[in-house]
Amino acid sequence: MFIKRFCIILLLCLTGCQSVQNAGKKYSGDLETSLLSDIEDGRLDIPFEQACLIASGVNSSKKMQGYLAKIDLLISRINQETDIHKENDPLIKAKILFNWLRENTCEGIYNDCYNFRDTLNLKVGNCLSYAIQFTILCRHFDVDIKNVFIPGHIYNVLISHEQTYYFEHTHSDGIVKHADKYHPQKKIMRDEELISELFLYKAYNANSDMKYEESMKYCQQALRCNPHDNRTVILLLDNYLAKKNYEDALRCLNEYLSHHPDDKKSFKNTYILLQRVCKKVDNRFK
Repeated sequence: MFIKRFCIILLLCLTGCQSVQNAGKKYSGDLETSLLSDIEDGRLDIPFEQACLIASGVNSSKKMQGYLAKIDLLISRINQETDIHKENDPLIKAKILFNWLRENTCEGIYNDCYNFRDTLNLKVGNCLSYAIQFTILCRHFDVDIKNVFIPGHIYNVLISHEQTYYFEHTHSDGIVKHADKYHPQKKIMRDEELISELFLYKAYNANSDMKYEESMKYCQQALRCNPHDNRTVILLLDNYLAKKNYEDALRCLNEYLSHHPDDKKSFKNTYILLQRVCKKVDNRFK
């Protein structure tokens, strides 16, 4: 397992090595560039755990190997400390993994600890990082776990024996709240959307620290992973406005609305205000 992952990482790093040398760029950005290039077709081909680590800030093959080794160590411990290898039922395996993780890798819940890398290092996290960890391990043990998104929260779901079972990582009882379970906006997330969430958290944090250029960079990365998320567009607009870059804000909103006309109503007031500031006339909202 470890040798196979090492070979994948080595190939990933060599892919852009020549172009990096020719451009005189730092090697540290290569993995992130490879991830974003891979995801542009709307499909994630890089192994999910590697993509999550790259989006969490792992920027070299050496560091990647170290974190993949941490995942392999978790898998080894689970095999040694549980009877999961004796089970064939996906639901039983999911419950074994869920309980083992809660007992051995969850030492704290912090809303700002979204970073999967930090969860591996510190055994703390939030709903996103814990759900990612659970997903990676479930997939290793052939459990088809899904990630459910509702505004402000993520949890896991498994359909087994024609029944639906929920897994909550950030409540002490491990039970998904009724309001979350039946939230009208809940949806199953694609892998690319989970990667986008990691970039979006970075963007929020940078914005809070008034690092607007950095926040814009992460917003753009999040949009490349999930171009349909209006939360990212709203944050990107906020960054442009903070820098008084009204023309780019209007351009950004125009581009988004051209692909998402159903959101025109939501952005109507913002659009009209930007239009006035930029002294442009557009009749699309009339």
